[in-house]
Amino acid sequence: MKKVLCLIYPNFSLYEVVGLTSTLALSFGVEVDYASSDRNVIRTEDGLPCQPTRILDEVVIEDYSCVILPGMINIVPALHDEKLISFLKSLKQQEVLITAISSAPILLAKAGLLKDAKFTGGIWQNFFDYFEFLPRENFKAQAVLQNKNIITAVGFAHQAFARKVLLSLGLVDNADNYFKERNQYSEEDLIFTLSEEEFAEMKHEFENTL
Repeated sequence: MKKVLCLIYPNFSLYEVVGLTSTLALSFGVEVDYASSDRNVIRTEDGLPCQPTRILDEVVIEDYSCVILPGMINIVPALHDEKLISFLKSLKQQEVLITAISSAPILLAKAGLLKDAKFTGGIWQNFFDYFEFLPRENFKAQAVLQNKNIITAVGFAHQAFARKVLLSLGLVDNADNYFKERNQYSEEDLIFTLSEEEFAEMKHEFENTL
């Protein structure tokens, strides 16, 4: 498949998307680009400094299968980011999977992407009367919701959100075993062994770096 684009902006929530992005990269070999309006370092909601790998002006959307929007504890900077909203508006006619979690669907709404799409999210109900672009009639109180090429989710459902994205990208036929804890583990579940080929490759890396 093509690459995946994760948009980052001030105060974004890393934990809401990192399970998805790390699985895409490590389990499926998908390249993930992290794009912002400019090249400035961006701090997550918990203060981690992040450097974008792309700016929005450089993005060729045809290179991507999916766009990911993490939520944010403070939506004001992203909501007022004209470059970001303009970029989202440009996705209207694109055949790309658009995914947004927690408060991020508000950004999709401002870009006009939710006028004809059912959606969910971690959105204060007060916002529906305050933001005229936020269509209350399309909001559904669900943990995760997919409508056409748009997937939205509440922040606490980040694992279910990730499973839905993996399924929608056609990377798995059944995502039930991804990101799930069990009440109990057998001893066999907690013992990890590389194949001979994998271990040989790792030893080669060790020997070349020590």
